[in-house]
Amino acid sequence: MGEWILTTLEPQFDPNQFGCRRGRSTTHALTAMLHAWQTTLDQGGAVRAVLVDFKKAFDLVNHNLLLQKLLSGVSHFFIKWFFSYLQHRSQRVRISTSHSSHSQLNGEMPQGSWLGPLSFLVLINELKPDCLVHKYVYDTKLTELLYDRTKPSSMQSFFRPKLKKWFLTRPL
Repeated sequence: MGEWILTTLEPQFDPNQFGCRRGRSTTHALTAMLHAWQTTLDQGGAVRAVLVDFKKAFDLVNHNLLLQKLLSGVSHFFIKWFFSYLQHRSQRVRISTSHSSHSQLNGEMPQGSWLGPLSFLVLINELKPDCLVHKYVYDTKLTELLYDRTKPSSMQSFFRPKLKKWFLTRPL
């Protein structure tokens, strides 16, 4: 089932999403990002970047929004299976022989599951502002490459309206 899901969703992912994908490591992400930055600097340009770390990314997954996004890319039988996987989940912590009590997951992904990172990739895939973006799971770099140093920055406009709308639709 896992291979089928990845095979189905892989072509839909942003090419600048490097995390949790086969053959796309942190080294690939850093190389792509540094190449873009260094090329601009070598040509006398400037680079402006905003680094975003989505705090508690796997603890804030809106299951309804996730299933809605999956509807456009995978078959309904998978949606039903995935929803049953998310429904009524609980987890607990074990240290040596001691266990915590079970805690119901509400909007979280089960820890240690490969479906958690995959789910976040589906959610963040639509984040496509009008600038260069490099994503590594929940770490995102927004870059403005300026070849004319006299031109004012457009970095603020990247947050309006696309990013603002995207951030406001995420669960808090």
